[in-house]
Amino acid sequence: MRGSTRRTAIALAVLVTALAGCRGRSPGSVAPDAAADRGREGSTGTSDADVPPDDAVPPASTEELATRARHLLEAITKDDAGLATDILFPRDAWIATRDSADPGKDWAKRVAAPFRRAVHALSKHHVAVEAQFVSLEIGRSMQQEIPHKHAWKKPLWSVRESRITFIVDGKTRVLSIREMTAWRGAWYVTRLR
Repeated sequence: MRGSTRRTAIALAVLVTALAGCRGRSPGSVAPDAAADRGREGSTGTSDADVPPDDAVPPASTEELATRARHLLEAITKDDAGLATDILFPRDAWIATRDSADPGKDWAKRVAAPFRRAVHALSKHHVAVEAQFVSLEIGRSMQQEIPHKHAWKKPLWSVRESRITFIVDGKTRVLSIREMTAWRGAWYVTRLR
């Protein structure tokens, strides 16, 4: 395919996938795996038919995502990564989607540990305790990851350079999130810095 024709075909595929992924999901609903990863007990109130496909394109803005972004800002202000586990890419999702000899160990090494280190580093250098969350803006360069050996087994969507806007002492500041990856209709942080 020629360059512009190929870009048009890709854009059309993204649009169709996005529209298909949004069907049957109400804004602000929580992916069942996300609720389970947060340690909530009991039923999530959804059946298997209500679970979006693994590779569904999430909406760029929901109240549920804003809440999880607030948790991330709070985790940074308090230097406690445990407060933001709901925005971290779920371990079970990583195990289900990564081609690795030991995906659980891989998740701990490539997702969880760097996330904890980044929260700690950001708490030391960038965010005061009285930070007030304003918004989360999903990055503009969304792409579908190509499955290949020792990487993603499924064509999940990722986006780079998302931004949390917050206010400290009356001044607006921005915190960049290096990479977020979509899983079952919700965005999660895979690399904070």
